[in-house]
Amino acid sequence: MKTITLSSKNQVVIPSAVRAKLNIGSGDRLIVARMTDTEVVLKKAPTFHDLLGTVTPQPVDAVVRIRKLRDEWH
Repeated sequence: MKTITLSSKNQVVIPSAVRAKLNIGSGDRLIVARMTDTEVVLKKAPTFHDLLGTVTPQPVDAVVRIRKLRDEWH
């Protein structure tokens, strides 16, 4: 288990082995989730490229899209 120290500016340095495992570097965003009063979890925030392909394409024509939604409601 690795330990890290909180600096006088309330900053921490993530060890290089952990950064490599998470595939994170300078400028990457992390999500901090509180688990308990004494535990937190760091997760790499998804980037735009991570989200590509996760949404189904919609018809470009607004009229076609509205008709499709109306048909699904009935």
